[in-house]
Amino acid sequence: MMTVLRGIPGIDVVVEFDTESYSPRLLRDHRPRVLLMDLDSFDIGDLLSRQLVGRSAEQAVKVLALSANLTPGTAIKVLLGGAQGFLHKDTPVQGLVDAIRAVDRGGVALDPLVAGELVTALRYSGPSEAPSGPGDGVKLTPRQRQILGLIGHGLTNVEIADQLQLGRPTVKTHISSLLRALDLRDRTQLAVYACMHGFRAHAAMPLG
Repeated sequence: MMTVLRGIPGIDVVVEFDTESYSPRLLRDHRPRVLLMDLDSFDIGDLLSRQLVGRSAEQAVKVLALSANLTPGTAIKVLLGGAQGFLHKDTPVQGLVDAIRAVDRGGVALDPLVAGELVTALRYSGPSEAPSGPGDGVKLTPRQRQILGLIGHGLTNVEIADQLQLGRPTVKTHISSLLRALDLRDRTQLAVYACMHGFRAHAAMPLG
């Protein structure tokens, strides 16, 4: 896979490692923008909790997880663990490249096979499966609900700004307000929250 990616314009493979050669220094020294992580070899909870979650936005590494085990439960664990994407490890090269670029832009990438199952599982699961937060008692403005819905569909800030004809700083301000109001950590948790609480339907609703 890495050999193929090295030949893709705009993608620079800066470091490779396995469970035996991994060291936190590799991430510090090479500072990759996107980390492709094989969940069948690494424990995502272990790596994310030790190295990625809690780092500043300037230092954080965006994680795109790969696995042969695509289940809603694994997807929830991956996303709530701090990853921005979850794909089958046999995803075609172009699909992988598109996902890498989407994650690098700040979007969320989910394998189509698991996306529908994940939404269904979140819709009918209990509160314990949802990101922590104050829940349905929080009062959101119509615009916040609309933006939350678009995040649930995986749109980036730029795409949201274009679709709603808003300035990018305005979209960023709304997202910051959503994170504070819902007591969530990042836009990935916002995306899961949007699916869990039915906000995706608000994405297409006109205001006023």
